[in-house]
Amino acid sequence: MDPFARKMWYFGIGFAAILLLLVGVLKLFSAHEWPTCPDRVIGEASSPNRIWTAAILQRHCGGDAPFVTLVNLRPAGPLRRGFYSAQATQGTVFVVEQDAAGAGISLAWSAQDVLTVRCPHCGPDFVRQREQQWGDVTVHYQMP
Repeated sequence: MDPFARKMWYFGIGFAAILLLLVGVLKLFSAHEWPTCPDRVIGEASSPNRIWTAAILQRHCGGDAPFVTLVNLRPAGPLRRGFYSAQATQGTVFVVEQDAAGAGISLAWSAQDVLTVRCPHCGPDFVRQREQQWGDVTVHYQMP
C-alpha cells in the first residue's frame, strides 16, 4: 500500500475515534446538566434546632406522566441528588401522585424531631409512600 494512503487511513480512523469520544463526553455532560426528570424544590422548612430540613419536591417526567409530589427529609445542608437523574437520592418520606399546588401540601415542625405533613387535598388512592419515622424524626400526617 502507498505510504500516503496508509497515513490517510490512520488519520481517518484516529479522527473518527476522537469524534466518537467527543460525542460521548457531550452526551454525559448534557445528561448531567439537563436531566429528563429532575426534582424541583417547591418549599423547605427547617426544624427549630436547625438540625433537620424538610423539603417539598415535585417531579414531572413528560407529557403523559403524572405529577409526583414528594416530601424529603434530610440533615441540614444541601439536597443530595443523583448525578444524572437530579432526583433526591435518600430521605423520601412521603410520595403522592398529584401536583403540589393541587394537593395543598405544607410542612410544619411541631417539635425539634416531629414533622407534620399537611395535605388537605391528597386523595388516599394517590398516596404511594407514607413513612412514620425517618432517623430520629417522627412524621405525622394530616390528610382527609
